Order: sequence, then structure tokens, then C-alpha cells
Amino acid sequence: MVAAMASEDTAVRTARCVHSDATDRCSPSSNSRLYGDPAMLNHTRSLILVAAAVIATQACSREAGDDRAVETRSEDGTLANTMSADSADERGVALVRVVNAVPMSRELMIRADEMHVLPSVKFQAASAYQPIDQTWASFQVGDTVGGTFVPLNTNRELLTNGDRYSLIVLKNQDGTKFETLVVRDQLVQEPGKAAIRFVHAAPGVREVIVQPRNGDRLVEGLDYGEEHAYKMIDPWSGVLEVRADNRNESLLSTPKMNFEAGKAYTLVLSRNRQGKVDLFWFADAPMN
Repeated sequence: MVAAMASEDTAVRTARCVHSDATDRCSPSSNSRLYGDPAMLNHTRSLILVAAAVIATQACSREAGDDRAVETRSEDGTLANTMSADSADERGVALVRVVNAVPMSRELMIRADEMHVLPSVKFQAASAYQPIDQTWASFQVGDTVGGTFVPLNTNRELLTNGDRYSLIVLKNQDGTKFETLVVRDQLVQEPGKAAIRFVHAAPGVREVIVQPRNGDRLVEGLDYGEEHAYKMIDPWSGVLEVRADNRNESLLSTPKMNFEAGKAYTLVLSRNRQGKVDLFWFADAPMN
């Protein structure tokens, strides 16, 4: 995946060099320090081939439930439906939704470019998925000043057709600027199980532990701006506790939660409008 996330600029420079390699030299526009060494050139070619292989593998290896539309239920009861991953793949699009972890009195504008404006979403909620027909997407969080879009943050991401992604809007660690975190969404892959993952979007809070009350840890060492990948669990209901990892101090005890088989839950640690540590969730499941 490291190779797959290589920057587009690097890929373009490499393409120019490889293309001109038919004449046994790189084009004048390429970086001679990077591409003058044959060993470095071969290494760069290998990275490009690995990136292409990763993308092809992701596109071809579909997962359980990819042939079914998906229903998303947010904590506030909001429902949203989206096309199946197979349908998105056939149309040549990725599916992206916005998750808002920033308490604000005004709505921000989120877009992939001028032609792909994503829906605004209220605090602690997830939007419906939107199709994006770009391999490289520059996601921008911005404000409108005098009718003109002013980007406040830009995040360039590589997307794969047929995959689902959550674009999580958060503040940086000191709370002064906007950031975005793009994570790939999945459905439950084991019959009879629930899937649960955590995203840390609470500025000012360092590494945390998440565990059922009086139970084993589900997550430890999760730092701000990070995602903890899906974990398959048996269906369960009860109270979750969030604790500071370095002090084992309690930060939050949730109301009773219910994790049902067949649903993939995303739990986002944030701060509420009063500045206290809080948590919200949404769940994805294939439709019957």
C-alpha cells in the first residue's frame, strides 16, 4: 500500500522517464539525480508496477456483500442507502461520504473538485455516499466568502472504483486548523459477527484505550487522527469505557450500546459543543 500511495507528481515524472527510456535516457524535464542511477530507475519502475498491481488486486478481489446495496444508520436514527460496490465498480466510480467530527455553528463546504461538491453534514453525523469518478481526488474543506469558495484544507487521495470511503472532517491537535482523514469502509466478513472500528478525532487527547466495562481491551494506543481497523466481535451489548492510555484515567463512559451481528460499526471519538470528550457512531449493513 505504500507504493500505491505514491504521489501523482512522482508517478508523472516516472512515466516521462520510462517513456523516454526507449532512447536509453530520461527526458530533460526529469530529475537527473533521481533517475540518472540505473538502480534507482529500476527501483522506481518496481514501485510503479507494485502500485498498479495493488490497484488491480483491489478492483478484482471483491468482498462479501459487494453485490448488495448498503444501508447506513446513524446514532440519531438517520438512514441512508447506497448502491452496491459491484454497481459502483461497473460505473467506474468510488463512493465517498462525509463524517463531521467538528462542532460548528456554520456549515462547511466539502468538495472533490468544482464538479463534485459533497453534501454538508451536521455535527456527529455521516452523509450519504456520493459517487466520485476520479482516481486521484483532491478533497477540500472550505468556507464561502463573498460567494467564493475558500479552501481551508486540501487532502489528495487515491481512490479505487467500487470501494467505499469515509472522509472525516476534524480539527488538528491544537484545534486551530481543519484536517481530513480518509478511511476505507468495509462490511462484516464473518457470519454471525459484528465489526467495530474506532477513529480518534478528539483534539487535545493523546493515546486512548477502549474497552467494555470490566472487559478486555478492544483498542489501545489509539492516537489523535488515527483509525483503528475493523475488529470482528461477537454480538454484544453494554457500556464502553474510553481511558487515557498513559494514565489509565477514565475519559468517557458511554450509554449502553448494542452491537448486532451483520453490522459494521464506526465509533468516532470527538469533543462535544461544550468541549467534553464524546463519542458518536454509525453502522453499515448490506440490504436484503
